[in-house]
Amino acid sequence: MRSRFSVASIFSASFAILLWTGEAAGFCASVFETQQDHTLLGQVMETVNVTDEFECHRKCIQNNTCKSFNVHPPKSNAIKKTCELNNQTRQMKPKQYKKKIGSSYHGSVEVSCVNIMETNSQQKVGRCHPEYSRKQCTVKKGESPAFPGVSCKDIRESTNAQDNGEYWIDPKGTGLPFKVYCDMTTDGGGWLLVMNVIRGSSHSNKLSVVTSYRGISDYRSNNMVIATGAMKELYGYLNFQQIRFHCRKHSVGRTFHVVTAAHSSGNAVVQYFSGLTNVEPVSCGSYVRMDDDNSELARRCSEWNHGQSGKWSRSDRNWNYDVQRLYNHAAWILSKHHWDLVRRNPFECDDFRGAPSSGDFWKVFVR
Repeated sequence: MRSRFSVASIFSASFAILLWTGEAAGFCASVFETQQDHTLLGQVMETVNVTDEFECHRKCIQNNTCKSFNVHPPKSNAIKKTCELNNQTRQMKPKQYKKKIGSSYHGSVEVSCVNIMETNSQQKVGRCHPEYSRKQCTVKKGESPAFPGVSCKDIRESTNAQDNGEYWIDPKGTGLPFKVYCDMTTDGGGWLLVMNVIRGSSHSNKLSVVTSYRGISDYRSNNMVIATGAMKELYGYLNFQQIRFHCRKHSVGRTFHVVTAAHSSGNAVVQYFSGLTNVEPVSCGSYVRMDDDNSELARRCSEWNHGQSGKWSRSDRNWNYDVQRLYNHAAWILSKHHWDLVRRNPFECDDFRGAPSSGDFWKVFVR
């Protein structure tokens, strides 16, 4: 019997999905999976340098014989990543599929749910492959690149998601979804992680700067900071209303954890760190302290900024600061208590030049 099918492709920095219906195949979709810290050896047909996984994926899609690809981190003194186009998948060559820290493998995998149809804004339903006893498949918004949310807040409000973790979003609504981390529990949930630095035992002081909003999918690197331009781009699509700053430094026993307030003073902070204005916002009254905050910085807002002016950020424009607003002295009391990841002795959280230790973290969320 001849199969009837139609194909649509969707791709992102780490994902592509092909949907079709086929009587002979018995499946409804082939999904491009992502496997971190792995690579497929010996199947490379072309090697190119790329800016990110999205560019590598695009090159694979443009090559008719490409079935999967590997992405390796930049070599020493290099900026671009290495993209390897493969003519086989890990399922075809399982013995050649190996663990490799820092690299990622991307390849197609068949999935079983057929005749997917949207039933409402919260979920999609379809019949399952017979091996699943013909049960109904339910896909909630954000759980699949075939059904992404606009943001973490959108997913939380649509599905009442209760679990922190990875979800699929498509802020532009253009069919190019990507995976992000959502905090669905703190202060009502719906928080999108846009900056994530976690110190490890062998952590490098070199930060990975995200210059496009899609780069926030790199949060797993534990070394990701976001440039002001990328925040502005993201704000243009999501119009988020709050920013949450959260850092913890074990050596000093301090946690700085604040959320911008849901009024005009808090909105001024959002506007500033999203690059929509250069007017430094007033600190006092612009944020709410979270339950675990025990910082001197949050307690002494009137002393913030150079000259103790009581404002977020710094009063000068040194050190490429307009690009680095979220991670270069976003909040600080001169020579005492800083939120800072770049100057002198970096990685300061409510301290001044204190040595960081494994497990210390700096995170920024928006919703």
